[in-house]
Amino acid sequence: MSGLHWHAYAYNGRELPPDRDRRDPGCPVPPLEIRQWLLKPARLLAATYPAPDTDQSAYGWLRTELDAFPRGPRDLSPATQLAYARDCLNRSTDVVWGYWSATGLYISRALITCPRADTPCPHGAGGTTHHHSISTPRAAPTSRQ
Repeated sequence: MSGLHWHAYAYNGRELPPDRDRRDPGCPVPPLEIRQWLLKPARLLAATYPAPDTDQSAYGWLRTELDAFPRGPRDLSPATQLAYARDCLNRSTDVVWGYWSATGLYISRALITCPRADTPCPHGAGGTTHHHSISTPRAAPTSRQ
């Protein structure tokens, strides 16, 4: 499939966002449905990587993120989580992680395949690696009541 690529999305929070916010495409929180990542605000977009991941740049991004925000000691091992990611990337499918970090933050990381049958590329990427100049949202947002 020509032009296939992944958009890398990142979100950190002090709590899992409420479903009403997750359903809202304009709200900068992880969506309820995987395909809806492509409708979320561009500020959640961390990078774009070509598929297949022959240079392992998409995998490297996930590994770096997991190193920066490790899971708790009773959760999946990094090796297990990264093996799952590598399998998904080898099949050119989505990789979606949502977990509580060892420091108590809710971490959401996603590599979303694009374009999709029901959603054209929202960021105008043509399958070339592009790292956005904006920083990945690392500070936990203030929870909304």
